[in-house]
Amino acid sequence: MFESIAAGVPNILWPFDADQPIHAAYMAEVLDCSWELLQTRLGEGAQPPARGGKVEGTAEAVVAEFKQVLSEIKGEVGKRKRTNLMALRHQTFEALKEGGEVQKEVRACLKLAAGEA
Repeated sequence: MFESIAAGVPNILWPFDADQPIHAAYMAEVLDCSWELLQTRLGEGAQPPARGGKVEGTAEAVVAEFKQVLSEIKGEVGKRKRTNLMALRHQTFEALKEGGEVQKEVRACLKLAAGEA
């Protein structure tokens, strides 16, 4: 996801397993800068959506969901998500700067690992 955040391109997320469903829900619902596909969750190991919602999983439901997302991309929802993504992009690059939060946290972690904290 970092590459798309850095490029300022919203994601259409199709989470499969492990941490992907919760990250997809967070990006789509909390940060409001991506879309999470729900109707594609089929087959062995499929997890229910972390944000709730009904998964019909039919071909018709998948097509309808894709059409909805593509429609939203072109409209006000897409505009809002792109704006939110650009704010996230800015926050991310600020955190990655010399002396930024990322560097501070990595240094703190290294001190802790070295027994210096």
